[in-house]
Amino acid sequence: MTDPSVSIADEDAVTSSSTAFRIALGLYVGVLVGGVAASVAATQQVSNAVLVGVFVGGLVTGILLGIVVARLDDDLAIRLGRNRRRRALLYLPGIPGLLGAAAVASSWSPVASPLVATGSSLTVLVLGYVLGGIARTEYVEAVTGDEPIGTWEWTPPNGGKVDTLVALGWLSIAFINAVGGNWSATVVWLLIAAGWIVAGAIEGRWQTPWGADPEIRVYENGFVKHRPFTKTFVPWDEVAHVRLHEDELVLDRRLFDVRLERSELDELEAVRETIERTFEAAGADARSVP
Repeated sequence: MTDPSVSIADEDAVTSSSTAFRIALGLYVGVLVGGVAASVAATQQVSNAVLVGVFVGGLVTGILLGIVVARLDDDLAIRLGRNRRRRALLYLPGIPGLLGAAAVASSWSPVASPLVATGSSLTVLVLGYVLGGIARTEYVEAVTGDEPIGTWEWTPPNGGKVDTLVALGWLSIAFINAVGGNWSATVVWLLIAAGWIVAGAIEGRWQTPWGADPEIRVYENGFVKHRPFTKTFVPWDEVAHVRLHEDELVLDRRLFDVRLERSELDELEAVRETIERTFEAAGADARSVP
């Protein structure tokens, strides 16, 4: 089922892309253009200095192009953030980086061509994740323009020691490659670690002094998780049931159930009552529409 049929032309909708979206899109397009240009130049067996120059030129050109596109198309962020399929398209250009990372990481050659090609692809993946998060947030702001019915402080599930050990493991591999002089592999592992850390910070798995305080918000048309840097929205017409299972509040939503544990919310019962009341009212309103 698609997201709710709320027009992005509504009075309270976001009518222009944010500065954050423009910058993120510019960097995304810039790294993509620079990486493609450098990869094409590498086939001509140019020197490393020329290769880097081509990448920088493509980077600057792409950044300007991305910013201009975002300014000309005010609704681009909202359209990208509307559903998962559209946001998933942002990852496609970076997939070759996943395939090339293993080859570069196992290579002991300091040549710049694999470094630029694979490094730019992995950077596109990281930027695609950030760009998708910003777009999703702008879409949420567009469809939830009214004041929430209820707002509660929320503690997102902590990443714990496992996430930290994974990040430290990748950083250790990067350090070992740097000591051995394999700079291509060093950059690859640093980018993988950076992507993991960025995702954890955006999703609130690691507490940082930056960003907004995480909250749970209930609106007439849906439910919002407000993380430090992003928002996610679940419309009521995608929810089948609301139930309390032991110490966990569950919103049944096909493959993507929403689960809130008591340890995450001090007022779980109040949240449940508000969600149930609003969910039932939304269903009644939908049935009353001729």
